[in-house]
Amino acid sequence: MVKRLVEWLIRRDLRRAFRRVAWVGAPPALPHRAPVVLYANHHHFYDGHLLWLLLEELLGRPGTLWMEDWDRFPFFAAVGVQPFPPGEGESDDEAAARRRATLRRTVRRLREQPQTALVYFPEGRLHPPREGLLPFPDDAFERLARLFPERTRWLPVATHIAQTGDARPTVLLSGGEAHEAPDGRERKRLRRMWNALRETAPAEADTRPLLGGARGPDEQWDLSWTAPFFERYL
Repeated sequence: MVKRLVEWLIRRDLRRAFRRVAWVGAPPALPHRAPVVLYANHHHFYDGHLLWLLLEELLGRPGTLWMEDWDRFPFFAAVGVQPFPPGEGESDDEAAARRRATLRRTVRRLREQPQTALVYFPEGRLHPPREGLLPFPDDAFERLARLFPERTRWLPVATHIAQTGDARPTVLLSGGEAHEAPDGRERKRLRRMWNALRETAPAEADTRPLLGGARGPDEQWDLSWTAPFFERYL
């Protein structure tokens, strides 16, 4: 019951914030019994919501995500979100212990439930799109790969908020080709995809709808019948 409520809240927030959410291109080809790490850019407050929606609507996989502000929103644990505190507001030792516990839980889930997908934001923090793609931590992918199952696949996912002329923006998501062990080119892959997505015109792209959002006033109202009354003010 709690899980359904949290899922409803996520969808409600997305519908209120965006006109639509769509996937660009063909769905990614992923092995059925292999864990997946979705690594994505982090430019919008709702990035976690959007990647959860992608798992639900397109990939059909249970997911988990690491969240710095988990203590403020612990109910997201019902949909797989785990605490990953930065160390501010509590001792560094305590924060580090909680991060290690989250990492152990994640490794266990990937091994015991191989359909699990980890949503990973390698930039490490939310930041404006004008800053581009921030550098990834040195050896972060390699360290994770040593802990995760050998059959884990790594899938770059780019997100872009497109202004289309509607009252609310459209979200575009796109994925590259899933690859095996990290090879140091992860940032290059993601940056190339993100740049391509920014040049995509939603009306012309091959898209798959993931969610329809609230319509703007221009789509809901037509008051042309009142024109004769207001013509007196011309």
